[in-house]
Amino acid sequence: MTSCRKVKFISATLPAFLLLISGSGCEKANSAADKKPTAPVKVEVTVPLEQEVTDFQDFTGRLEAVESVEIRARVNGYLTKIAFDPSIELGAEVKANDLLFEIDERPYQNALESALANLAKAEAQQKTAVAELARTEELVAKKAATPRDLERDAGQKAVADASIEGAKVAINQAKLDLEFAKITAPISGRIGRPLLTVGNLVTTATGSLTSIVSVDPVHVYFDIDEPTLLTLQKLIRDGKLKSAMEAEVPLLLGLVNDDGHPYHGKLDFVENKIDPNTGTIRVRGVFANPKPERGPRPLAPGLFARVRLPLGEPHKALLISERAIGRDQGQAFVFVVNTENEVIYRRVKLGPQHDGLRVISDGLVIGEKIVVNGLQRVRPGSQVEPK
Repeated sequence: MTSCRKVKFISATLPAFLLLISGSGCEKANSAADKKPTAPVKVEVTVPLEQEVTDFQDFTGRLEAVESVEIRARVNGYLTKIAFDPSIELGAEVKANDLLFEIDERPYQNALESALANLAKAEAQQKTAVAELARTEELVAKKAATPRDLERDAGQKAVADASIEGAKVAINQAKLDLEFAKITAPISGRIGRPLLTVGNLVTTATGSLTSIVSVDPVHVYFDIDEPTLLTLQKLIRDGKLKSAMEAEVPLLLGLVNDDGHPYHGKLDFVENKIDPNTGTIRVRGVFANPKPERGPRPLAPGLFARVRLPLGEPHKALLISERAIGRDQGQAFVFVVNTENEVIYRRVKLGPQHDGLRVISDGLVIGEKIVVNGLQRVRPGSQVEPK
């Protein structure tokens, strides 16, 4: 303070610019004297959670029916009846052999009766031919008829036998046509809307009348990328993962509105080659789809699905919140707080997510404190006040 007063006293005889210099220097000295040590930054910290987890890989896929059938007419005729109601929920469910459509069966009933009449006629002709052949054989034995007469009657008897067989075939065909006039469900499942109404002429060339898809179980198809496939194959060779030939490979599935993967199924098919255009291989899983007490079945063909494939056996792992993870040029890191409340920069290797937490496969040990809130306010080496 004494030096400042001396400067002010002398300033009466000095140029004005010296006053400015002396004044600014005095202010800097005062500001430096007023500076205080910076207080530690308050941050929230946590410790990694250790728990048993199973590694997995997530994929996206589509649900498809195990069986799918287009219903077509096998005989010609006018459609006289539709025996199902397609307006229920997402489609009515039918059982195998349930009646679906009826075609006017009168022409086929007439054809059957005509075939039966032809059989009766053929049987009568056969009876006559048998009698004639027997008489001719007696006459030939008495030399009252020639061998040529015998050959003629034997031929007529053979024709009569063939007529009976032809009549029986015609009867069987007429019965089939009459049966085909009633179109039934070949499989159990969910039926679509009828594409024709009663009164339309139906022929074998008409095309599809409706379709049925099976509902329990259902398939899910998804594609595994080449790097993941190679990783799985290496795990199998190393004995860390069982193949589908050794044990049942479980699959988990979730729909777009599901939390997690509530449906449990298994892997049941892997394509025999990788698609060179996409670098993926097509894989299929199968899931049970029982009917609930109310409403439709939860899984339906065509739905988008989230598929999770577990990898290996359960093992212990360290998990932390995603909020504690920072990114630096593509590298993941965390801020560790040591026993002296000093921040340490630590690169970590990330694993998969489990229940909203991220597995840390390398870079942390049990018990270390990491900053979980306030990463933007701290730097490596800075002092913090952890909470």
